[in-house]
Amino acid sequence: MENEKKCNKYESLFLFRNEEELNEHIENCPDCKQEYEKHQKISNLVKEVAPVYLAKKEKERKTFVKRVACCAAILTIVTTFAGYKVYDNYSFQANMEEESCISNIGLPIDDYGFFEI
Repeated sequence: MENEKKCNKYESLFLFRNEEELNEHIENCPDCKQEYEKHQKISNLVKEVAPVYLAKKEKERKTFVKRVACCAAILTIVTTFAGYKVYDNYSFQANMEEESCISNIGLPIDDYGFFEI
């Protein structure tokens, strides 16, 4: 068996030389041509899969945004009604348990204990 050396200039030409020198070497070297074709197939597969992958990522992002928006809306509604009930109960208890400070001064007040103009 002969001891054949495989050409390994493809990577160095690809990285450090211009495209013209790389193409010239690929035309004359079967090992590098085979390496180039292998890389082209991989590149074509990546280009083919890229739109599907990007669409999946965009769908995941939109789903996340929708979930955050729903949680924010629910949290806003719950805190609004809970705060309203607490305020409503507090003001009702305050009016029932103690007299208004305005009425203590002797100024006219309405049914809710507010200053009447």
